[in-house]
Amino acid sequence: MTQKWNLQDIRPAEPRRRTSTERPLTIPPRTATPPEEQNGAGDIETIVIKDGNKENKSKFVLLTVAVVVLIGAIFGLSALLSKTTLTVYPEFSEPVVNAEFIAYPDRRESALSYEIITIDLTKEKQVAASGEEYVESLTKGFIEIVKTTPGSERLVKNTRFRTAEGLVFRIQDSVVIPGAIKDASGTLIPGTIRAEVAADAMGQEYNLAANTRFDVPGFKENNLNELYNSIYATNREAFTGGFKGQKFIINDTELGKAKQELQLLLRDELLQRIKSEKPAGFTTFENSVSITYQELPTISYGENLVTIRQQATLQMPLFKQEEFAAYLAKETISTYDREPVRIVDAGVLEFSYPDLTTNSSNLANLTSITFKIVGKPTIVSEFDAEQLQKDLAGKSKTSISTVLTAHPGIKSARIASKPFWRRAFPTEAKDIKIIEVIGEEK
Repeated sequence: MTQKWNLQDIRPAEPRRRTSTERPLTIPPRTATPPEEQNGAGDIETIVIKDGNKENKSKFVLLTVAVVVLIGAIFGLSALLSKTTLTVYPEFSEPVVNAEFIAYPDRRESALSYEIITIDLTKEKQVAASGEEYVESLTKGFIEIVKTTPGSERLVKNTRFRTAEGLVFRIQDSVVIPGAIKDASGTLIPGTIRAEVAADAMGQEYNLAANTRFDVPGFKENNLNELYNSIYATNREAFTGGFKGQKFIINDTELGKAKQELQLLLRDELLQRIKSEKPAGFTTFENSVSITYQELPTISYGENLVTIRQQATLQMPLFKQEEFAAYLAKETISTYDREPVRIVDAGVLEFSYPDLTTNSSNLANLTSITFKIVGKPTIVSEFDAEQLQKDLAGKSKTSISTVLTAHPGIKSARIASKPFWRRAFPTEAKDIKIIEVIGEEK
């Protein structure tokens, strides 16, 4: 009978020695096998053999996908955080200025023009009076005579000028009105001259508001219609001084003290107001201010008291910023070629009138002002930043030199981009940030 052998019956004759390269096989403990499974194949260990090549291939695919996703995320984040900054260094000059200049209230070719801002303020104070007296005085002032046609015209002393209401004033000296001339564009510029006038009679009714229009009645009366239509006059500032009636008598010392106190209060308040009321877009100078004072009629204020009133008028010339900068550049920079410029720091310029009486004159009545400027301003060439953004949008960075040729106000520029591998400007102009730096590129 054939003997059946069981694996458990096979034993080596004596234990085999392990070599140093062999490792003991560790078999995890088996759980108890139910009785019904103890016979047959249930007693045999199951060995699982894995395909290493297939497992490695799966890992490689997962790793590749992860890398692709990571790279995509990096590029996506870079697109969101991308930034291009263009640092622009404009042309600039720092001339040393120490010269006198002339400006005019009307526009003239190659000349500087100005406008006048005027602020009025009135204050009053009570003082003692010792009585009353009858007073008469004439209104006086200045007019600007205008001729709108070519050819000069002479007006003799005491030539009459008349308002629409029939009030007559006479010029105090003879004058010659210059004729109109054409400027470079062919526009006819009227000729003007300033003249002092006095009312034809006493009284407050001759105290006229500013910008009253006058004609010359003598031309009309002599049928000189062409001259009558081409010559007229206006007063830039109100006429004052006319009076006819009773005035209170006040002690001169007390009156002088009261006037001085009022004028100091008026001056301080007007200087504060001009800081907030001067318009934007103009170059102004504190030392260009002129303040004039006018005594208004006194008013009774109870027994033996009267109210004295003082009116102060502050005037300041205003220079349009771009025009003043261009004029100063033309007068002080030999290489200036009429391109748009601006003054960065007008505060470094010292303004003064060579004629000290100008600070107490009625600037509105002057046909020009002479002033001195001392300082070292920074005059910078202007450029159109918005147009520059549009010109660069979507172009390669290497095209920067070509684009800048269309912007002569720029001396040089420097590009900084994120991420670093970008080789072109953003396609959207708004995504290009422009920073202006005044000075030499470092």
